[in-house]
Amino acid sequence: MQQKPEVFEQTDCPLCGGSAYRVFLRGPDLFMHVPGLFQLVRCTNCRLIYQNPRPSLSSMSRYYPDRYGAYESAETGLRGRIGLSGALTRRALGMRCRLIDHTIDTTPGNTRRLLDIGCASGLFLEAMQQQGWRVEGVEPDVASARGVSERLGIVVFAGPFEHASYPTGHFDAITLWDVLEHLHNPMASLHEIRRILRPGGALFIRVPNAASYGARICGRYWSGYDLPRHMSLFTPYTLAQALAQAGFRQAVRRYSSGSYIAALHSLRFGMDDGRVSAKRAAAIQRVLIHPLFRAIAWLPLRLADLLAGGSNLEVLVR
Repeated sequence: MQQKPEVFEQTDCPLCGGSAYRVFLRGPDLFMHVPGLFQLVRCTNCRLIYQNPRPSLSSMSRYYPDRYGAYESAETGLRGRIGLSGALTRRALGMRCRLIDHTIDTTPGNTRRLLDIGCASGLFLEAMQQQGWRVEGVEPDVASARGVSERLGIVVFAGPFEHASYPTGHFDAITLWDVLEHLHNPMASLHEIRRILRPGGALFIRVPNAASYGARICGRYWSGYDLPRHMSLFTPYTLAQALAQAGFRQAVRRYSSGSYIAALHSLRFGMDDGRVSAKRAAAIQRVLIHPLFRAIAWLPLRLADLLAGGSNLEVLVR
């Protein structure tokens, strides 16, 4: 993939438009290790954390290399997920599908429509298609968009959601799984989502929770920051403000989740920063990812998610 030149731009707060801020965090790319030093700031008016200066939209492809994890299985789909990993993936997808499926009533004679923005390898779209939904996707990575489109026989817009265009009231449900934080203009995108949702439709969003206990404990190594790919970092307060501004009613349901995987990534980032050898870091990671350790950690981490706020913030609104 040919890399576009790196271009940085100054920006006002994506939520309130304010120009006053304080530096929140500076750091490198801990995940993909693309060279550079990046900066998060906190708006002094609305408290949103956002990247400033930030890479321009036209130069973002350099920060999403082909090895970026979300693009795996674009051509093979669910059949390529085997063993325990495949079983866990299907379980998680099943929970997502039931949540959306039970939220939107079936209209006799009509097939329900779903748009997944940032559909990556299309696993969620595949699962929803198996539930009888008519699905479409948006995916900036052209190769992944093509692979999902050909595999599922559906329309996948290959490009940023900012450039997509759909009819008003076209979809019954729209989902953004770990996507809103990647968008350069999240408010414009939320307003557009509001327009293309039918009356009574549902929007489901999952974002990293910058107010989580994981963020406080892990500091600059917290995986939710994911510089430079995350443009905005939301808390329950700032996400509620964004949804209200876009015309969505109060959240129907709110969930916290994802602390175990976030903790593993954060631990690995800390270890990779010269704290332990690469060989030892890999060995520790293999032990902690084992299903036995995940089972032991599930209950205490789930309670912590519910009481203190997990690393992921999931919100269902109508």
